[in-house]
Amino acid sequence: MSAATMTLQRAGVTTTGLCFDAADGLSRALRDGCFLLAIPAGFDPAPGITLCREFHRAPDDGTAATRAYRGFKDLTGVYFDREHFQTEHLLIDGPGRDRHFPPELRAMTEQMSALTLLVLRDAMTELGIAPSLWSEITGGAVDGLGTHWFAANHYRPERVQPGCAPHKDTGFVTVLYNEEPGLEASVDGAWVPVDPVPGHFVVNFGGAFELLTAALDRPVRAILHHVRQCTPAPGAADRFSFAAFANPPATGDLYQVRKDGTAAAVRSSEDFLREFNERTWSDRHADFGIGGTS
Repeated sequence: MSAATMTLQRAGVTTTGLCFDAADGLSRALRDGCFLLAIPAGFDPAPGITLCREFHRAPDDGTAATRAYRGFKDLTGVYFDREHFQTEHLLIDGPGRDRHFPPELRAMTEQMSALTLLVLRDAMTELGIAPSLWSEITGGAVDGLGTHWFAANHYRPERVQPGCAPHKDTGFVTVLYNEEPGLEASVDGAWVPVDPVPGHFVVNFGGAFELLTAALDRPVRAILHHVRQCTPAPGAADRFSFAAFANPPATGDLYQVRKDGTAAAVRSSEDFLREFNERTWSDRHADFGIGGTS
């Protein structure tokens, strides 16, 4: 990987876990902070795409077939208008999805959440972290507890603003679906395009994983990324993306694994998230990612 280009490692899902094209692919991906994951057979992104096209519309602004995908602007703690950026998005946890998402959309999000856990487990195995520690140091996230967010993003082309703020994801693992260019990563101080590859998710490692592994010989990198200002071609649809996140609990402790194989709590999740929100978004949503959803 260099400042001029970003060549990501590639992996697929097998019955035993991740399988990278290169023998050292996972090790290199942990160092890079992201990789490409082939979308498993049978995964249908259509519900996520429909959500991104519809969630910001009023309940009656569209066809009856997509009514369940609209009206989310009225849900406090679920819909977020980023006033300094093109993006508006939903952030919704598992219980919120059970209440508000139609069955086909819930099923799609659960498939993506399962992939975040697969990546998290394989990454901790690669780093030699004892499985007996996994539940404690992830706040139960590895067992399906913690907070398993799902985000849907819509980029408003009428806004002459950056697409999305430069940031590192806050959790352990992110699995992202996108179809249009715009995503960029910071490499050696320069913004480098991470263009979509058909048939692949982009997988990012986040700040909680970076903190967890910071004292190890091979720490995980949480990649700094943003979305540049998006201007669709005439007649083209607005840019969108959606993602699943494996995060620790929104309240509790974040941990760090020591070289001797032990682990200790090093800071609170709430302080970590509030600092992230203040530094990244500079808007009224100080509690973004901290409370549960409606």
